[in-house]
Amino acid sequence: MTEQGFSEREIKEAVRQRYAGAIARPASSCCGSTPSSLVQIGGSCCAPAPAESAKGKLAEVAGYDAAELRRLPADAVQNSFGCGNPLAFAGVKPGQTVLDIGSGAGIDCLIAAARVGPPGRVIGLDMTPEMIERARQNVKEAGAANVEFRLGEAERMPVADAAVDWVISNCVINLSPDKPAVFREIARVLRPGGGISISDIVAEELPPVIQASRDAWTGCLAGAISEAEYVKGLEAAGLRGVRVASRIVYEAGQLRGLFASSCCGVGDAGADVGALAAAAAGKIWSAKFEGVKPHPAATGAEVVVDAARPEDLPAIHALLREGDLPADVGQLLGSFLVARHQGRPVGCIGMEAHGADALFRSLAVTPAYRGLGLAARLHDALVERARARGVRRAYLLTKTIEPLAARWGFAAIDRAQVPPAIQATTEFAGACCASAAAMRRELA
Repeated sequence: MTEQGFSEREIKEAVRQRYAGAIARPASSCCGSTPSSLVQIGGSCCAPAPAESAKGKLAEVAGYDAAELRRLPADAVQNSFGCGNPLAFAGVKPGQTVLDIGSGAGIDCLIAAARVGPPGRVIGLDMTPEMIERARQNVKEAGAANVEFRLGEAERMPVADAAVDWVISNCVINLSPDKPAVFREIARVLRPGGGISISDIVAEELPPVIQASRDAWTGCLAGAISEAEYVKGLEAAGLRGVRVASRIVYEAGQLRGLFASSCCGVGDAGADVGALAAAAAGKIWSAKFEGVKPHPAATGAEVVVDAARPEDLPAIHALLREGDLPADVGQLLGSFLVARHQGRPVGCIGMEAHGADALFRSLAVTPAYRGLGLAARLHDALVERARARGVRRAYLLTKTIEPLAARWGFAAIDRAQVPPAIQATTEFAGACCASAAAMRRELA
């Protein structure tokens, strides 16, 4: 039983009824009227709207490009119940395979189909038969031959192990009564190096006035967890580099429309909708989660570390941006090393040498390759290169790897002990490193 007092199966059935009914009422809100108290408990509106007539307008509010929407079947857009655009800025490439959890009427599947092109493939998964049928009609109308739909549940996906390059989802996982199972399934079906781009509703701890309203908590948020719990759940399933790329925070005006709608029934229950909205303002939002499935340990043996080449510069810039590190490589490229897997840079490190002193900098490993010991290999290779150039002391600034650097032989020092030539480097003087710890290692 869940904390709402219903079994997981009852909640799932309620969600099926909710969304089956939603597409049967194309002019109504995402939830429509509630046939029973159980359906009222299990449903979800996802994205707050100011009025029930706003159904279908939510897609543009959620971050979709208007021109992109005009190219899709109107029904796919009108029956979009999402809270974000999981494909916005996602690195989906031609030829890849994308899995959409809770594909609904197919809006995100159709957008993904255009991204992966004819060589690629899109799998839409939904547990509502009516949604599967509607999605198939929309795909047929769009003429997308690279999309298929499967009936199934997110906790037990009918998808083979390591079969997809991307998992996307749009305001669906918050509906699941067993989110850890969904997260484990995501990790299972992803190929090593595959990524996620998931938009979903999250909620921080709400004040008593919200917690006391079971309709507001379960009907509208449908089991939404906090952003921190979401990240931890994905990491516990084995994903790496999990982060929130963007947020759409709902303010009181948006929440007032949500709580007053038939989706929640809060207004019908006589609750003070204005007070509920004011109490929840800023505490409920749509978050876009990104992350990757790491490569197995055996992959580390396939990685080589060698000197950076001019053609590596764009990849190095991408690695540094991914690690939130200064990307001013410029003329220092000759002092950089990269870790390569199948010819592609997956890690880097560099130094700025000034006589017997050098600043070690720009250590970055892309998340899918973390845990393979590549950071240590890059560091050790740079030490050998520095010694060959007559460097006797290595310095670094770090806000994240101080314990790791200590294992490599670095010791914390006062910033005033750093030689003037090192202090004059752009990385040392940069504002982003003002709070970083200074460390030194003797190389002689």
